[in-house]
Amino acid sequence: MTTDETDDDDSFAPMNADSSFDAPQIVLSHGGLGTLDPWEVQRRPLGQAVWPWGWRGLSETLEVIALAMIMFVGVRGVAHNYRVDGSSMVPTFHDGDALIVNRLAYKTFDLGWLPLLGRDGWQPFGAPTQGDVVIFIAQKIPAERDFVKRIIAVPGQTVEVHDGHVVVNGVAYEESYIASKPAYEYKAQVVPPGKLFVLGDNRNNSQDSHLIGMVDQGEVVGRVDVRYWPPRAVQVVHREFGVRVVPTAAGATPTPTPTPAPRAMRLQMEVPSFP
Repeated sequence: MTTDETDDDDSFAPMNADSSFDAPQIVLSHGGLGTLDPWEVQRRPLGQAVWPWGWRGLSETLEVIALAMIMFVGVRGVAHNYRVDGSSMVPTFHDGDALIVNRLAYKTFDLGWLPLLGRDGWQPFGAPTQGDVVIFIAQKIPAERDFVKRIIAVPGQTVEVHDGHVVVNGVAYEESYIASKPAYEYKAQVVPPGKLFVLGDNRNNSQDSHLIGMVDQGEVVGRVDVRYWPPRAVQVVHREFGVRVVPTAAGATPTPTPTPAPRAMRLQMEVPSFP
């Protein structure tokens, strides 16, 4: 069968043996992998043998690790987390609550060696104040135990517990944050220098200063600033103290005391004064 249809583009001239033909040169686009022996053992530089990304990658990794460790140590030096074990601070804190403690609070620096300063007890982040909730070391032997309590009186103040109220410098206070009024009596005592009088908010179920005595300020780990667990109770822990009970003809009526400004996780610096 023949056909008259021809296509010049598809027609090829016969190639004689004497005719020369230059084959196009193929350029590999894969970096010369055509000559690579897959069974040949490839030797890697020493840096890549130690670390897949070389010496530079190893150096950068070590820098990141070192920076992370410095940040971790720095944060742990400023803040520490604790878990409440027990019910001595009910209703403020409950068993299992997780707290963040500011370890810089009340930090004292000895600057007496500086000329013209003459100050060896500088506290740039403030001093212990009534209403602060603190963590302190209550026992070291046989094992260390940390307690969480509320500061009721500071050095120089006279404190007592009488007729269901705490009395500081002769003024009785009504406290809304306690579980119940204390059912015990504590004779009036002056808080000596370097000491604190602390009580648990669950007054009748707390091992605190009315049983173990005043707390040495040197044993205070820090101030509780945040509760972060459980999630429903996450909060910034503010300073909270009672209201004064002012006697009247009809009885005792609570009168609010000035409310201190909330801390809200801020640090207030006190600049030392020069003579």
